[in-house]
Amino acid sequence: MKLSPDHLRKRISKRARDKQDQSLKDQGWYNPSARSEMDAVFIGGCGRSGTTLFKELLNRHSRCACGPETSLYGLPFNVDNIAAPWDINRNHLESMVDQSSNLIEFADRFANEFLHNEGKKRWVEKTPNNVRAVDRLLTWYPNARFIHVIRDGRDVVCSLRKHPRERVVNGKIIPVESNNPVERSATRWLNDTSMGLAFQNHPRCLEVRYEDFVVDPNSEMAKVCEFIGEDFEHGMLNPDPESSVNTQRSGQNMNNAGAARPITPKSIGRWKTDLKQSERGAFIDIAGELLIALGYVSDHSWTNDVQESRGSPL
Repeated sequence: MKLSPDHLRKRISKRARDKQDQSLKDQGWYNPSARSEMDAVFIGGCGRSGTTLFKELLNRHSRCACGPETSLYGLPFNVDNIAAPWDINRNHLESMVDQSSNLIEFADRFANEFLHNEGKKRWVEKTPNNVRAVDRLLTWYPNARFIHVIRDGRDVVCSLRKHPRERVVNGKIIPVESNNPVERSATRWLNDTSMGLAFQNHPRCLEVRYEDFVVDPNSEMAKVCEFIGEDFEHGMLNPDPESSVNTQRSGQNMNNAGAARPITPKSIGRWKTDLKQSERGAFIDIAGELLIALGYVSDHSWTNDVQESRGSPL
């Protein structure tokens, strides 16, 4: 099969990243014996599950700071993933790398500098792919807490099909067009959610349902704060663009500008308008049983619900 120029570039780029990542592994960059004393809070889950909303609220806490995604743990290490979204000079990040013997040392340097600049005490790191590294995060950070955000896979698929809308390319954030098929999006939801569920009984992990949160944010956020050992502050639920310096960073809410808006449950059940009958069947073939296991439905009869008229996309 002949590849398009775009697919060829992506394949070459992936090979280069994989080669660099293997080199880092050989050098001990991902040292499994590394440990950090930081009491960090990590947020993860399948993309488009509400992780950005959670980090935005925690960032409003007087003690907690959460900047743009770092992609430090669930993806091959690359300072370019940080430089553009965080508006940090690449040379400065490379200097931090040179001073660090492994990823955890680098992350500590990076996080402590960030907290110093923000005038806060607790680092919150949100990258959806953190859910693919829960075991490593809990090992590397014995004092950390992990929050797994889960959302109805049908709604996730509807949102994933047009995401990402922005991507870091050659050190810059650029707009991109995405058109992901239901099968690919359902597979991602199945795999990522299952990885998080494996740790649902771990004492340092908390499972949060997106739907519960947007319906009753006060109760859910109070539960989250109790879990991480912080006082619940009502101001966390109120958007305030002037509340922190890092709202000015280019990638603070990359791919999700709406996370800074007031909380609303209006995106619950968008699958009723967005998913055609054939797409519902495709979802069931891949992830239908997990949807049942999570209690969103009791069987597959939902596929027969009449498709509602389409409104504006959420």
